Amino acid sequence: MTLSSFSQDISKVDWDEHIDYLINNHKIIPTKKNLYLSLKRKISEKTEGVNFGVLLSGGVDSSIIAKICKDLGREFRCFCVGISGSKDIFHARKVSDYFSLDLVVKEYSLGEVELLLKEVIDVLPIPAIEEDNYIEYIVKLTVSAVNLGSMRLGSEELFLSGIGAEELFAGYERHSKAVKGGGTWRGMRIGDLKDESISGLKRMYNLVFERDKLISSHISKSLLAPYLADDVIIQAMNMGNYQKIDSLSNKKILRNIALDLGIPKEFSNRKKKGAQYGSGFDKAILKLAKENGFKFKKRYIESLMSG
Repeated sequence: MTLSSFSQDISKVDWDEHIDYLINNHKIIPTKKNLYLSLKRKISEKTEGVNFGVLLSGGVDSSIIAKICKDLGREFRCFCVGISGSKDIFHARKVSDYFSLDLVVKEYSLGEVELLLKEVIDVLPIPAIEEDNYIEYIVKLTVSAVNLGSMRLGSEELFLSGIGAEELFAGYERHSKAVKGGGTWRGMRIGDLKDESISGLKRMYNLVFERDKLISSHISKSLLAPYLADDVIIQAMNMGNYQKIDSLSNKKILRNIALDLGIPKEFSNRKKKGAQYGSGFDKAILKLAKENGFKFKKRYIESLMSG
């Protein structure tokens, strides 16, 4: 079993058991070279003879994927969406221009974002909104709208995503807190870095796996996450903290791989926010809420869910 393909059927129990198996597997020494080779091997195996695209945000994770594909001599297009002024579109264009990548971009209007949200609401299961879990649901909706809006632009059958890199290589604020002595995150106590990565990987089933499977199957596409390849997870979970994060930078090993691949510091060191922010879709939802007479995004989303 592999976790990197969101087109497969897997239960939450199987997901958790597989994660536990991988974190206790020490078959690969976690070095920069071995990590790069694992990513390259996964991408090479899954893209040979396939009409595929890369979801390019201009961050280090997706830039590495695109550069590996280019170095492999693959023919592919990159895709990036957002609203006018989107930071992801700005940086994706810069990366694409630098490496002469074929980039497809679409700037969505507020009305088009609303249509994407309505479609996503019809595809994803609607949770029981309790306390603060609506925040997670809004993130699901927003990122799903970004993915749907991107994948729909092309005829490609497979799309490569950088999902998983943040959890594995200490990309989130709670990871930084973990190495600084802990604290809390959404009311939960933060453990050490490895514990946070494990719990984060397991939470991905509800937050990411189900979401991306439903969205990709909705439009008869497949989504692949090379960073969730078994060999990559094994290495990430056996790395020392110093290989991932320090007081100056997170995802250190990925940023160093990017530099080795010839990706300039401007791109490899970019501090990127989540797709909901980089695309500007989160901002669009707030504008749509106000235009429809709602003070909070939650109320606007609830109106779409009931409408």
